[in-house]
This record gives sequence, structure tokens and C-alpha cells, in this order.
Amino acid sequence: MGWNAVLGPSGWRSLVAPTAFVVAGIALLVYDHLNQRVPALVFWLTLGLIVTVFARMLETNRRQSRALAEQRRAAVNDRVTGLRNRAALEADVTAVAAAPGDGWVLVLLELEGLDAQNDRLGYAAGDEMLRAFARQLVAAVGPLEGISYRIAAGRLAALVPSRGRPPGEIVLAATGSLHGGGETALACSHGEIAIPSEATDADTALQGAGRRLTANRQRRHRSARRQAHAVLMAALAARHPEMRENLRVAAYRAISLARRLQLDREQIDDIALAAELQQVGLLAIPESVLERETLDEAERAMVRSHTAEGERIVAAAPGLDSVAGLVRSSAEHFDGSGYPDGLVGDAIPLAARVIAVAVAFAAMTGRRLHREPVGPAEALAELQRCSGTRFDPRVVEALAADLTEEGHLASVLA
Repeated sequence: MGWNAVLGPSGWRSLVAPTAFVVAGIALLVYDHLNQRVPALVFWLTLGLIVTVFARMLETNRRQSRALAEQRRAAVNDRVTGLRNRAALEADVTAVAAAPGDGWVLVLLELEGLDAQNDRLGYAAGDEMLRAFARQLVAAVGPLEGISYRIAAGRLAALVPSRGRPPGEIVLAATGSLHGGGETALACSHGEIAIPSEATDADTALQGAGRRLTANRQRRHRSARRQAHAVLMAALAARHPEMRENLRVAAYRAISLARRLQLDREQIDDIALAAELQQVGLLAIPESVLERETLDEAERAMVRSHTAEGERIVAAAPGLDSVAGLVRSSAEHFDGSGYPDGLVGDAIPLAARVIAVAVAFAAMTGRRLHREPVGPAEALAELQRCSGTRFDPRVVEALAADLTEEGHLASVLA
């Protein structure tokens, strides 16, 4: 323990008054004792009291010093991981941007699924997981003379001097440290920026690296979604190859309807995937049941469970959570007579209402065993007959507008 910890935040100045008090008190006490005004017992008791008061003052100073040091440390360090925090990162970026040299690379790292881990394991276990990732990051960038930070709940950062190294090498070291296996494995997205060549201040650096992180995360999610979708479609096609073409047509029609209804890009992407996957729950139904022409009540209930089973199957695939909900709702009817939840009207997601119309149209106009396809006009007429009961009238109107633009209704309208 150094003198600074004893003296307190004010240094030697904090001891001037207590020392003056002690010296004056002892001097007066000795003077009275030598002149035999104070008995020996009173002298020693009083001297002990003075020393005790002085020691207590020193202890108070020491505690104040420790509290101030902790406060200063907390101002620049994260409480959970001990890494430097966002304020420290901003100050460090500002400093290195103005310093001469080869420059630095700022790498932002986002741990995905941390909230889910906290819900599953508890916050204490989640904090311990964060500390483990923090140690891994420190161990990875420390040999490169880098500094590690925690700047948000699931977001870490590393500020590493270039020293002639390519940025990719620094990014690989930082990101590789967070791709551990086992129970602590979490997906990780990253974004990097060079300082000062691409950013000369903290705000620009953090914003630039953040934009690249977001773009990287979106690319990775899209890739994971497509891969999961392809695997599920391959499994469905292997068991029901006759469905493949109709599902493809349904997906294209659903995309067209969604655009006409001005849904956003993310919703349209979900619709395209869900339109093809809305029958994937049939994989959970025994083939012997699906092949029967007549079903008893239990078997009908089993077949009607295919959308709920489809939701379960799709939700287990990476990146398809939002698609899974649409698969579940794809057999709901506008009047509430559908399944599995009996939703009515606007309670059914609009995307699921779009899929229902697109799938029905594709089924009627496509080739199936033991049934010839019908023309677009006849299929539309059937959908219009069921408008307001099975199907959303607004989506049926959008289909009519689509078919009119495509010329399928020209002869009928004439």
C-alpha cells in the first residue's frame, strides 16, 4: 500500500490540520504533565485517545482514497468484464487518431444470442460467459499490443496498432477469439475501420465500424437462412417431389402480391421462404395417413397439425424464426374457421393471408395427381367466392389486379 492510499485524495494537505491538532494536543498534555497538573494515568489515557483519533483520521483518508480510485476506475472500466468501456474507447480513438505512426484498426464485435443465453442460463451465468469472451479477446489482441473494450451489452471492441500488419490479420485475430466451441458458442458479427485513414475522430470511427458490422450481420443471416431453407426444401422434395413446382409458383405469386400490397423488403423475403415451407410440417405426418382417401377424426386432427409441426421444424433452423410464425398461420381463414389457432381477420398476419391466397391459386392452376389444372380466371373466381370467409378480400383484389396486368383476364373482361 503506497503513501497515496494513506494520505487520501488531497495528499499531504489532508494531514496538515490533523497533525497540527495532534502536535498541539500532545504539547499541551506534556506541558501539563511536567508541571504535575495531570496525573500519570490521565496523561497516558489522553495520549492514547489523541493517537487513536489521529489513526482514525488516517483510516478515513485511506478509505476516501480507495473509493475515489474505484470511482475513477469505474468511469473507464466495465463493471462485469473489467475491460475498458465506451468512454475510454472514445478517448483512446481520439488520442491515436492524432498520433503519428502506421495507424490503428478498430474492430467492433457483436455477440448474438446473448439475451437468449441469459434467459436460458440466468444472468450470473451470462455474465460469466461474457467474462470468458473478454479474456479470450484480451489474449488474442494482447500480443498485437491491442486494447480490449466492452462498449454495450453484447458488443466488444478491440483497438490494435497496425505495425505494418494488414487489417485482415487483425480482424481474424479478434474475431477468431470469440468463436469458441461448446456451451459458450455464440454467433459473432464484426465491423472494422482503419484510423486515421478512414476515420479521424471517435464518432466517425464508431459509426463506420458499426455500419460494416450491421452489413456483415445481415449478409451472414441471409446466407444462414438460405442454407437452412435449402435443406428443408430438399427434405420435403425427397418425400413429396410432386409439390416442388407448385410451391415454387406459390412463392413467386406471393412475392408479387406482397409487392403490390407495399410490404417491406424483409417481410417479402419472409413470405417467399414461408410460401415454399408452408407444407414442411407434412414431414411429421406418417405417409400411411397422407395416402388414405378417407380419414377418421384423429387422423384429420393429425393432418391439420401440419402447420404447427411446420412451425416447430422451421423455428429450429437458424435465421428462420420469423418465417416459422408465418408457416403456422398459413392455414388460418379470414372468418376464423381455419387452424391451428382459429385467428380472425387482421389477427392473422398479413403475410400469412398473402401466402394463403398465393398457395390456393398455385394449387388450382398447377398440375396435381388425378386433377386437371384450371385457368387463372376460373381460379380467381373461386377465390372471390371465398373472399371474406377463407381469404382476405384485400389480398384477393390484389391478385385480380396482378392477373389483369399480366393479361390473364383480358378475354374474360372483354
